[in-house]
Order: sequence, then structure tokens, then C-alpha cells
Amino acid sequence: AERAQAWGEVARRLAHEIKNPLTPIQLSAERLERRLIGKLDAADEVVLAKSVKTIVDQVDAMKRLVNEFRDYARLPSAELKPLQLNELITDVMALYATEPLDTTPRTKVMAELDPACPAILGDEQQLRQVIHNLLQNAQDACELRGDAATPARVQVRTEWRPARQRVRLTVTDSGPGFAPHILQRAFEPYVTTKAKGTGLGLAVVKKIADEHAARIEMGNLLEDDGIQGAQVSLSFAVVQEAQGPQTPTS
Repeated sequence: AERAQAWGEVARRLAHEIKNPLTPIQLSAERLERRLIGKLDAADEVVLAKSVKTIVDQVDAMKRLVNEFRDYARLPSAELKPLQLNELITDVMALYATEPLDTTPRTKVMAELDPACPAILGDEQQLRQVIHNLLQNAQDACELRGDAATPARVQVRTEWRPARQRVRLTVTDSGPGFAPHILQRAFEPYVTTKAKGTGLGLAVVKKIADEHAARIEMGNLLEDDGIQGAQVSLSFAVVQEAQGPQTPTS
């Protein structure tokens, strides 16, 4: 209880510091769009509008999270609705596209989405946060691996398992893998190997997984010559199973 209280105090302070710059970020982006619209050629205006929409959408998502996530233990209750996980991942993947002019390109993220996946019951904003956290952790891990003979890779994959009536989401990376002491405590708040990390990423993922009654697993990818990366998987019930045998009304 004392540890949870201490974690909550740190989370509240972080939320306060994060919330302050969000409104200026959004207003500045919208002001730039108003000033530049009509002064650019058609192609640049499309890029401007898309970029501003991305900024505003992500600021809105952060505001929602910060407003209700002042304490790890008070993560907002999930609002479960039918959604297509593949569509959500495709939407998030747009933020991880590499641009030719990127001065510090990050590890490329590849997607392998099973088209047979049915809808699951989920909270779109919370699952978006899960995907972001897992992909960012995977990219960070790839940057820690140092020189390697094979290219760094991050993959997000979905799989429909009809025998179990579950949709599985898996993120893998080619980083150094989880250290044994991290594997034992990875879902606890503020457990991290990152110099600048808060350690909330996987703790939030676990909390959201619990809200969705999702099964979560993590581990290392092992080859004959040792650890070849890490993997985190979540398994979701599909809409029919989650809703039970009730007959939908017209």
C-alpha cells in the first residue's frame, strides 16, 4: 500500500508537468495552419493539414490520459466497444512511417496483420496507448543492442485463433532481450532499464490488459546462439465471446 501511494504521488506530479505544455502545442499547430493555409501549393497543404490533424489528435489523446491518469492505480475504466484491432494498428502505424529526410531515423516497424481477425471488445484510446507503448519500447530496445550483423527490426503482428476464440496481438524486436530481473518485475511501475524512462510503459499495458480481461505474456526470443530479441503478446476475447450468448436486438 505504501509503495502504491508513492507511485501515485510520482504519477500525479508527472501528469501535472505533462499537462502544462499540451494546450500551447495544440494552439500553436492550429495557428500555423491558419496562417499558412492558402499560401502553399496543393501538395504542401495536404501535408500541413495531415500533420496538424495528427498533432491535435495526439494532444487530445494525451489530455484524456493525463486528466484521468493522475495516478497509476486510477487508470480510467475501459469503455469497451466493438472494434477492429487491425484497423487500429494500421492507423497507429502511420505515425511510425520513416521519412527520407529524417535525420535520426528509428528502427522500422513492420506489420503482419491477419485479415481473418474478427472484432474484439476494446477501448480505442487505451488500446492505442498499448500499441504505442509496445512499439516505442521495442524501438528503444533495438537502439540498445549496439553493432549487430543483422538489421534491427520491430514487428507488430495479429493472429486469429479460432480454436480459442481469441485475437492475439504480438510485438517483437531484435534488441538485447529482457534481463532476468526485469522479466520478474516488468509490469510494476517505475521498473525500467532506460536512463530517461519512467518505467510506466509496461505497467500501463498490464493495467489496460486487465481492464480488457486480456491475457498478457512477455519473454525473450531464443536462438541457438543466445537471445535474439524480446516479445510481448496480448490475447483478446472476440465480441461474441465477450458479450456472451445473448441474441442482439434489431
